[in-house]
Amino acid sequence: MTVTTSANQSLQTLRGTDFKHWLTTFWLVKRKLSQQQAKYSILKVDTDARLEQKLKHAVIAKISDQGYQLDAYDFLTTDQDNGLLTIESAATDVTLIQAEIDKGTANPKVEKYEDLLDSWAMVIKLEHQDKALYAYRKIHKFTNPAKLAHVSFLQFKDQELKDLDQQEIFTIDTQVDFFSYEGTTFIANKKEFESTLNFRAGMEKNRDVVLQEFVDLNIFSDANLLKEHIGANLNYLRKVSSIQKSGYYKDAQFLQELVKVNEQKGWGLVIENGAIVINEASIDLVLTLLNNGRLESPINHEMFDAPVKKKVT
Repeated sequence: MTVTTSANQSLQTLRGTDFKHWLTTFWLVKRKLSQQQAKYSILKVDTDARLEQKLKHAVIAKISDQGYQLDAYDFLTTDQDNGLLTIESAATDVTLIQAEIDKGTANPKVEKYEDLLDSWAMVIKLEHQDKALYAYRKIHKFTNPAKLAHVSFLQFKDQELKDLDQQEIFTIDTQVDFFSYEGTTFIANKKEFESTLNFRAGMEKNRDVVLQEFVDLNIFSDANLLKEHIGANLNYLRKVSSIQKSGYYKDAQFLQELVKVNEQKGWGLVIENGAIVINEASIDLVLTLLNNGRLESPINHEMFDAPVKKKVT
């Protein structure tokens, strides 16, 4: 997959922006799941000037890091410590969260310590005139009341540890998992991005859509075994979502060539009446081939199964 021109331009615009006069606001995201659908609510958090600057600088530092290499988000990718993946914000729940944040003062504000607890994520919003940037961080620690009951907060002062249990403490870190600007979301931490936005549910929807299309296109003699095998397995959900995104299975010529090469190479797929016969032993192979993931080296002609690949243009 290739990065869009608009994504490149947006990042370059951000890197050339002087954020000195941009307003910084801090928001907490609460999440509830109902039948695997996420619903988000927003709380505005007032901050002092020192924390406000710290939050702004955290966002600027992430944007300015020249070590990141842009690449398009895919469901199947290698771990990239220096990668900044891009995806259209409209394809994610980002737009739902930002729509709530953009209601501004219509959102409730944190008024007591308990309001901070059970938060799902935090958002730092930078805005100036008609421009807005949203930076996200998944919240993991010390927001659940039951867990907090077993945590002691201590300070080392005057050569001894002092108990801070009586203080109302809320802990965050100022790392940025992903940020969005002008319709593009830039992902620095893929795992946290997917967790924050409930991407598993989206992949399960992709699974159901693709399996129905398999039936409609008569690709398999019986797709039920494939559905049972994939289930909620995250690895298989990623493969199926990648298959849907690439769309090779919709190309009749591709399928004809798959059947022909399978016979030539002896890969073991069984074909009856033009449809692939599914059995438990062939499911992994089927998912690989439908994603065009069996590749041959032009150098020494070795054959590889490559779930993660990047097209050479």
